[in-house]
Amino acid sequence: MCSARRRSADHPRRRRARGFSLLDALAGLTFISASLLGLSAASISLTRNSKGADSTSAATALAQQKLEQLRSMPLLAPELNAGIYYDPGNRLKADGTTGGTFDRSWTVSQKDIPRPGLKTVTVTVAWTDSRSHQTRVASYVRCNAVPCL
Repeated sequence: MCSARRRSADHPRRRRARGFSLLDALAGLTFISASLLGLSAASISLTRNSKGADSTSAATALAQQKLEQLRSMPLLAPELNAGIYYDPGNRLKADGTTGGTFDRSWTVSQKDIPRPGLKTVTVTVAWTDSRSHQTRVASYVRCNAVPCL
């Protein structure tokens, strides 16, 4: 008898697949596209938050600058009488010059709170970008007379 090798149709020789199929390439491209889209959205958000932080920092500096200016004035200065005052140079830039986006105002209280002989001075800086914002800085100013006038 002759030994003949039979090839079975059930077990054909299989070749190893090489390369990528079209489906593999599309899946990879989809993953890369989604990743890049997420990174660009995060970048836009970071830029927006950075700009907001810069505006808040500039507004706080403008408020602090005005508060220090008011604290250095004589107590009988008209700007330290009780009331609400608006900066004549409003629409300020971050450096305090006119022509910007910030509005600065201050309020001087006539109440002797928390202690007699003190005035409360609150400086508010407001600005609008995509929405309205404001920051406030407050301090006490000592009066010469009790109660404060």
